[in-house]
Amino acid sequence: MIKQTYTFEVNGEKNAVYTISNSKGCEVDVLTYGARITRIWMPDRNGTFGDLIVGCKNPEDYYGPSGYYGATIGRYGNRIGGSQFTLNGVTYKLEANNGKNNLHGGKTANFDRKVWDANIVGENLEMTLHSPDMAGGFPGNMDVKVVFSLSEDNALRIEYFAKSDKDTVCNLTNHSYFNLGGQDTILGHELMIKSRQITPVDDELIPHGDFLDIDGTPFSFYDGKLLGTDMFSKEHIIAHCNGYDFNYCLERASEHDLEHFAYVYDKESGRRMDCYTTLPGVQLYTACGTGGFKGKKDYVNHCSLCLETQGYPNSPNCPTYPSTVLKAGDTYHEVTVYKFSIK
Repeated sequence: MIKQTYTFEVNGEKNAVYTISNSKGCEVDVLTYGARITRIWMPDRNGTFGDLIVGCKNPEDYYGPSGYYGATIGRYGNRIGGSQFTLNGVTYKLEANNGKNNLHGGKTANFDRKVWDANIVGENLEMTLHSPDMAGGFPGNMDVKVVFSLSEDNALRIEYFAKSDKDTVCNLTNHSYFNLGGQDTILGHELMIKSRQITPVDDELIPHGDFLDIDGTPFSFYDGKLLGTDMFSKEHIIAHCNGYDFNYCLERASEHDLEHFAYVYDKESGRRMDCYTTLPGVQLYTACGTGGFKGKKDYVNHCSLCLETQGYPNSPNCPTYPSTVLKAGDTYHEVTVYKFSIK
C-alpha cells in the first residue's frame, strides 16, 4: 500500500512524503524533495521495529546543509575529475563543487535539490523529473523516472529510467545511509562485497582509468568482515579518507542481470540487508565526515554506511572503465534492490 502521509512547503515549493508499506508492518518513506528515502521501518529479531536510515529529524530539514542523505543522485553520481568531459569531440564544462571536481551532479542542477513529481501507480511510487539541456553543463534534455516499491518479503526495489534527446552521460544512484541496529557507529556491522578490485584514486578521490587488486588488503570485504576491522588502517588512502570512500568493481556473472553483490549484517539486532544490482560498481562510503550532524540524533563519524550502486567514477574521462554514455533516444534502465531479513 502507498499513501501520502505528510505535506509541507518551503520557499514556495510544495513537498510530500509518501509511505510505502506491506502487510507485515514494514514501511519506507520517500520525500519528493530529492526523491529521497527518509525512513526504512523494519523489525529486529525480537519483533521490535526501528528506523534503519540516518538522516534529518524532520522532512523540512533536508533543505539545510546537504549530506545527500537518502537522495536520488544525478545527473552523474560520484566524481568527474576536473569538472569536465569530452563527448563526440565536444568538451563540456561542469560545475566544480568538490574542489576542482564535479560531485553528484554539481551545485545548481543536481537532482538531490529538486522537487520531483510523484504518482502512485499500483504498488509502485513513481517519481519523475525533467532536467533541461545544459543543466549544470550536461548536454541533452533529460527525462528521469525512479520507481520505488516494497515487496511482501521486505525487498526495497529502486528502478531507474532516463532518456535524453542528445548524447550525454548518465549515472544515477541512491545515497541512503544505513545503520541496521541503531548503534552510534557501524563498526560492529559485518559487510561482504563481491569484489576483488577497486578503482584506485588520488588524494582528491579521482580515479584515472586504473584497477587495483585488493585480495588480502584492508580494502577487501570479499569474505565478509566487521567494518571496524580495517577502518583505521594506516593504508594511505583509507587514512586520508578517515574510512572507506571507494568504488568497488563488482564481480558479475553477466553484464546486465540483477545480481547479488553484498550483504550487511548486524549481530546485535539480527537484521541483515542483502543487496542486488544491475550496475557494475558500488561506492562504499562509511560516513567518514558525519560527526557533529544533528538529525534524528546527534551523529558521530562512521554512524552509517552507504552502498551507492553506480557506473565507475570519472568514467567519462577513462575509456578503460565501463561506458556511462547515454545515446540520444536510448533508455537508461538500471535496478538496485535492498532486501531486509532477520538472521
